[in-house]
Amino acid sequence: MTQAATTPEDELQSLERGAKEFNFIEFWNLGEVEPIEPPKTAVPFVWHWKDIEPRLMAAASLKDLDNTDRRALLLSNPGFPGKPYATDTLLAAYSLYNSGEEAAVHRHTPSASRFVLSGEGGFTTIEGEKCEMKRGDLIITPAGTWHDHGNEGKDPIIWVDILNYPLVSNLNALTFEFDYSESKDGSNTGGPIPQKIQTIREPANHSQNMYGTGGIAPLFTSHTRGPTEHSPMFVYRWENTNEALQKMRDYEGSLYDGIIVEYTNPATGGPVMPTMSFRSQLLRPSEHTQSHRHISSSIYCVLKGNGYSIVDGEKFEWSENDVFAIPGWKWHEHVNPSKDSDVVLYSVTDEPVFRKLGLFREDRKTASGSVESFTYQ
Repeated sequence: MTQAATTPEDELQSLERGAKEFNFIEFWNLGEVEPIEPPKTAVPFVWHWKDIEPRLMAAASLKDLDNTDRRALLLSNPGFPGKPYATDTLLAAYSLYNSGEEAAVHRHTPSASRFVLSGEGGFTTIEGEKCEMKRGDLIITPAGTWHDHGNEGKDPIIWVDILNYPLVSNLNALTFEFDYSESKDGSNTGGPIPQKIQTIREPANHSQNMYGTGGIAPLFTSHTRGPTEHSPMFVYRWENTNEALQKMRDYEGSLYDGIIVEYTNPATGGPVMPTMSFRSQLLRPSEHTQSHRHISSSIYCVLKGNGYSIVDGEKFEWSENDVFAIPGWKWHEHVNPSKDSDVVLYSVTDEPVFRKLGLFREDRKTASGSVESFTYQ
């Protein structure tokens, strides 16, 4: 009997049946792998303080810190249902510590930050420096630095945490350590002794003493504090940031961000951390910025005022203590509708990651409606 001749279709089916056996995928069966724009995962979203505060206060009485690792409400972007991701690369949360509470010393590969919303007497101790905090202060805990938290005040302390947890997790580099120990005089073994809380080794206001004067950095000490690259200044005071913003308020500023400043590493002039940039911006009365988009994502916290952002044509209203996310490659503009009051926004962006990888890109709409494209290395 004559065997039927095979057709190209038969041969292609045979080829594709073998793909699973040999663990490869044919490009022509993969679907869209060459998108014109980045895939849309995270979506713009606002987490309103009026929804957060009552739940956070309820948790303060219902969840004992001794029985939970952290008393925090993690913000989950609707684009990542069930995941604690505010954007593709950034995690955000509201945390509360009651009077007298302490969180044990630990460290991790994600870089973290605290932006204080309310309360006095709270602190984070980082590499032996006790950083006391109040509203508007920025406290950083870079990757690999030992840190613990506490509240010595009478009232709860509340802050917004922002970490690059999703980025580190997706790079398969996520680790946490809790086995902190210190050498102690009089130890029976002569070796380090496990500790729940760090011993304070630096003078009060150490970060401000050493680095708090703009344009001046000490030459008599190493700027290395911990095992990774980051700013040696662990606390950035709001009073200094606000003073800078107010001194600049009569300048034209950015057409796209108003009067905006970046917290910097005083030893290098670069970002506070290699993977995150921390910023504050002033929107003056009736200021309406022009629209732009960039490949990086940002998380904002409203420190002062009320307003809204227009993201890809949709209006998102926000007010004091709200947090909102603008994912990468979304057209956005900010509006302060008040005729007599300022808006102040604090933000964290993953822009340094894209710049270091040579992937950063920005499009800007001009007043006439045309688009200008920029690529930065």
